[in-house]
Amino acid sequence: MSGAESAAAATGNDAAAAAASFLEDLRAQVECRRADGGNLAVLLIECGVISRIDAVWGYQVGDSVRARVAGLLRADVLRPGDLLGDLGRDDFACVLSTVDGPAVALLAAKKSLRAVSSPFWIGEDEIYASPAIGIAMFPAHGDQAETLLQRAKSACALARDLDGSIADYGEDRDSLAASKLLYENRLRTAVAEDAINLVFQPQYDLRLGQVMGAEGLLRWRDPALGLIPSVDAFAAAESADVVIQLVSSVLNRALRNISEFRYSAGLDLRVGVKLPARVLRHTELIEVVERALGTWSRRPGTLILEIGETAVLGAEPVTRETLGRLKELGVKLSIDDPGMAFSSLFWLANLPFQEIKIDVSAANGLGEGAKSERILQSIIELARHLRLAVVAVGVADDAAAARLKELRCDFMQADYKGPALAPADFVARFGVKED
Repeated sequence: MSGAESAAAATGNDAAAAAASFLEDLRAQVECRRADGGNLAVLLIECGVISRIDAVWGYQVGDSVRARVAGLLRADVLRPGDLLGDLGRDDFACVLSTVDGPAVALLAAKKSLRAVSSPFWIGEDEIYASPAIGIAMFPAHGDQAETLLQRAKSACALARDLDGSIADYGEDRDSLAASKLLYENRLRTAVAEDAINLVFQPQYDLRLGQVMGAEGLLRWRDPALGLIPSVDAFAAAESADVVIQLVSSVLNRALRNISEFRYSAGLDLRVGVKLPARVLRHTELIEVVERALGTWSRRPGTLILEIGETAVLGAEPVTRETLGRLKELGVKLSIDDPGMAFSSLFWLANLPFQEIKIDVSAANGLGEGAKSERILQSIIELARHLRLAVVAVGVADDAAAARLKELRCDFMQADYKGPALAPADFVARFGVKED
């Protein structure tokens, strides 16, 4: 056994003994509160950095950081009679032996978050933890030590997805965590078995009045869970670390179907695929896109990647770099973010987008001189100045489509002109008919 392996084994043995001792102390505290009818709070604190320090600088440095965290919690959070437990390399448990109610536990959690979020110096390197904290209360959330720890851990897992990084236990949240785990495992199976399907909604060229493309919409229908929304599928893929596999499955399915539309029905269309901006963090995306285009012999310009959640783009250089590489590849890039703030256009203007999708469903009274129409006209003119083609979605009828054409909108995608259809139904409706 190497020195590193010996250190890891010794660390593991010490941690197991410390956890067992802490659990006994927690049981004793629970019995005290059961006897006097008081409240007790367990805070499960996940640092999110110590195991990474172990991997980079070694267990000795990791132990030093853990000791620093423990010291901060004892000094800034715990009172005489409270407990501190080491539950793993990244996990600490603070037991507030007596509390008046949840507000006191939340205050302690906020103090813990501030303490653990302070920087740690390793040589000349300044290292920050990324803590999350879960809270479980006795007797409200459980009356056994093991139950309280499990529910604090469950709340901590949820806290990772919250802006404040703190969550208390709730049965609905526990169910949410269970559903999330179920989604992740079922999605892994669906991707592995190529059980992801797409439906296609036509996109019309308003100038020519004909179908010029289609958006491929993800449809994952699980036998037990039913139809899963696209946003939930991508969220589960991120959690399960299979996002690139999901993107590959969606792209290959879309390009395969659009190629079949061309050869079997005379439809030479472009195809749009919507991806959350978080996908751009994965540098493998470039290779996945390039490989899919090559597999189905498609010109890069016939693939439009529609990017949602654009707020991510301004903060992360890697996403901007990925966009640039996709543009160099020849893929078209479209902004598809209904929640985008107009202020975002200042920095989006410097990114290599060529198209923007706008939801016109709220613009009632097109063609009647309404204020909403003037707003829409301004948006289209702004897009023109930014050299962005405009795709209108949520168009109500032919009259609205005609007015959009007058306003120089380029394309539209509307349920009244054609709902999202399975590939065979799309061909049957829009394919070239032989005489």
